[in-house]
Amino acid sequence: MKIFSINQYAFSTKVILAFLVFLVVFMLIRTSLSIPKIEEKAFLNEVEYISKSLSLLQEQVKIIGKSLKMQRDLETELSKLKIEEQIKSLDITKNIESSLDKSGISDYCSYKVSLESSNIKKIKKDDHFAFNNTNILNRWQKYKFPNENQTNYKGKTNYFYNYKIKDILISVACSSRDLNPGHMVFEKELKKHIHPDLLVGSGLSDTKSAFVWINPNLDKNDKSVLYEKKEKDRKNKYTVSMLSNIRDIPTGNLTVKEVFEASKKGDPIVHIFEGKEVLTWVINLGGNTKKGLFIIYTMDKKELQNKNKAKLLFLLPESLIAIGISFIFLFVLFRRILKNIDTLTKTAMLVNEGERHIRSNVKGDDDIGVLGKSFDSMLDHFENSIKILDEKVKEKTKEISKSLEEKEILLKEVHHRVKNNLALTISLIELQEEEIEDKNTKKVLVDIQERIYTMELLHRKLYEAANLNDIPFKTYVCDLVQAIAKTYDMDRRVNIDIEMDPMSLNIETAMPYGLILNELVTNAFKYAFKGTKEHHLFINVIKQGSGRIKIIVKDNGEGLKQEFFEICNDTLGLKLINMITRFQLNGSIVYEYDNGAKFIINGTIEKNHTDLK
Repeated sequence: MKIFSINQYAFSTKVILAFLVFLVVFMLIRTSLSIPKIEEKAFLNEVEYISKSLSLLQEQVKIIGKSLKMQRDLETELSKLKIEEQIKSLDITKNIESSLDKSGISDYCSYKVSLESSNIKKIKKDDHFAFNNTNILNRWQKYKFPNENQTNYKGKTNYFYNYKIKDILISVACSSRDLNPGHMVFEKELKKHIHPDLLVGSGLSDTKSAFVWINPNLDKNDKSVLYEKKEKDRKNKYTVSMLSNIRDIPTGNLTVKEVFEASKKGDPIVHIFEGKEVLTWVINLGGNTKKGLFIIYTMDKKELQNKNKAKLLFLLPESLIAIGISFIFLFVLFRRILKNIDTLTKTAMLVNEGERHIRSNVKGDDDIGVLGKSFDSMLDHFENSIKILDEKVKEKTKEISKSLEEKEILLKEVHHRVKNNLALTISLIELQEEEIEDKNTKKVLVDIQERIYTMELLHRKLYEAANLNDIPFKTYVCDLVQAIAKTYDMDRRVNIDIEMDPMSLNIETAMPYGLILNELVTNAFKYAFKGTKEHHLFINVIKQGSGRIKIIVKDNGEGLKQEFFEICNDTLGLKLINMITRFQLNGSIVYEYDNGAKFIINGTIEKNHTDLK
């Protein structure tokens, strides 16, 4: 089983195995992730290509329509001019009927000759002279049968021309087809180029294309009109052009409404036809959204998907061959480099195990050779340096340890003495306070005593702390508030609620916040609860991002009688709060009335420089 242990192989062998594993994993991942996406994209590209091709076919039909109209108009005008010339060149001295037949007019149209003695009439197909206005001479008349006409002529157009020579009136009646005999030949030649398979080129066996006219007056929600099997019933609802490769519309379960709506969008419809899921494009070749010539192009969706899959399968062997050749080339190119790297790796492992005297002995002028020489030189220097460094480290460690212990003891002693001095100062103030009868002076001494106590408590916490730079701020605040409460709330009538995020501050940061809290809490006990039955004091300290802190002190008392900044200059405590917040903490203070006085202090908790502006 040792053959499966990777650690026993050389670095070059590991690289080869890793590359082989990479190839296998890469092909598996590529097959499972890339190919489905490529297939989907190829399928969508194929669908988009077909849609664009059919749109191109639509434009092609528009151009063909314009060409047919131009051909019809030109040939009609030429035929009119030819008939006019033939009539004007008639020899009326001879037999007029014989002259008309020889002129070839009867090959185009019907004619009628009116004389005072008799009328001569030769009708080519249908007699429409009843609609001719004989008062209009030497110019063509156009008469269009109305659409509501119940005959076979509804919507058709007839042309009349009257020419009078002396007392002889020659009238010619021609249909649109009579004046445009070359239209059908021209149209057939153009239609040879508009079959969808010529543009789409799908190469699929199961495609159906139908050029069809659909009656726009059909019930749009009725599906049955698309399932008619009898030819006479189908002709009343839709007509399939001879250009189609089928005789019925390949619309499956689609309604007429869905077919008309699809012709407006241009995107294919996915539906079921003959038990298969198919894609159907409906293109209005006439450009009219209500009626006109439609092409309905249908193909099997699964067959189109399989076509794209078959194309992608040819990519896999090619990818494997390319990767294999690349692997062989890289292996030959980097074989020597891999060998030297393997030697350096083994040397590094042995040095790591403690064999300081071993060397790699890798030579050469390339980067790996230079690295080998440098590595050996570094090991030589490293071995000598370790000996010297070990001795120096031992000496310095002893000196630093001794110095740190001395400084720690001295600093703690300093804080202890400061604490004692501040406590002594507080005691002296208390003794002086007993001898003074003036209430205002006593009040000032009490305020000073409380502020000194705030500093004395901070130095006490530093003396008790294991780390002199980390004061547990939550414990400090709780002790400070409780000390103030003992002074002003001996009956414990005030309900104090303190919420704080755990944090540790140094003395430079904790001192100003302690003084601010001392002033705000003392003022609350002194002035806030005179007119209320239930006394509540809420303190919230929140540590925010970017080295900032937010303090909220709120009571349910009467609040300030004036705005904060209007009275802060007249009151020493509020003035002290404002100056510390702005100039020492680089922060701001906001006062608002919220069922009592509410102070919001925002400041920094980093070491700040006092701004004396």
